[in-house]
Amino acid sequence: MPTLRKILLFLLSHRALAIVRWDLHLLRLRIRNAITLQNRRIWSYVAARPSPLFLNLGSGPRGIDDAHWINVDAYYGKHVHYLLDFTRKLPFADQSFNGVFCEHVLEHFSFDCGESLAREVYRILRPGGFFRIIVPDGELILRRYFEAPNELIAWRGDSCLTAMQVVNSYFRQRYEHEFLHDFVALEKLLRCAGFTTVSRADFGRGVRCNSIVLDDPKYQWESLYVEAQKQLPANMTRDPEASRATLLAV
Repeated sequence: MPTLRKILLFLLSHRALAIVRWDLHLLRLRIRNAITLQNRRIWSYVAARPSPLFLNLGSGPRGIDDAHWINVDAYYGKHVHYLLDFTRKLPFADQSFNGVFCEHVLEHFSFDCGESLAREVYRILRPGGFFRIIVPDGELILRRYFEAPNELIAWRGDSCLTAMQVVNSYFRQRYEHEFLHDFVALEKLLRCAGFTTVSRADFGRGVRCNSIVLDDPKYQWESLYVEAQKQLPANMTRDPEASRATLLAV
């Protein structure tokens, strides 16, 4: 493997190699899922789950072992139910979930690709359902660059770095990050995806929904927390009891 890496680095730049490896992984994933008819198995699995039903989008090793949760990621991890390519249509039926949790995933996509993923989340959410998004907070990181550069360096744990190197590590992260959000940008993305209610949230606490709060404490210092809600149908918004019942289900 080291020899192969040397050969590839002779042929390609570090950036090109990182992108190619990622693209090849996702291609292999799509081929495997097509051959194994994974989408059919997913639909059957989701249909058999109890309500309310929640999706951990990009769960990594922190997936929850619970009948009400489905954990998906692009790589294997503890309790990951299915491996998916998030750049493609999500293999779930319309209005499948009451809530979706997504922590430190969206920054790995360009703004346009992130919007496409958010549109998919909007599609699979039930009316009144919630989408909790956590991303590195670009505004917070830049403010700390100006106001507390030493604190920014200390957080990354490497005194050899400069504050600007730390800023760049957030924006790039070995070519893995594509877009760093502030609240204004993330709100725009979510509204373009169809969400009409977008609110700032706090670590460990939802604005209107606590059922999908799975926040990892290690990200608290650097993160932006946002909660978006899929609009209820007009007839439900006119019926307070129906609206309340939908929110209680979440």
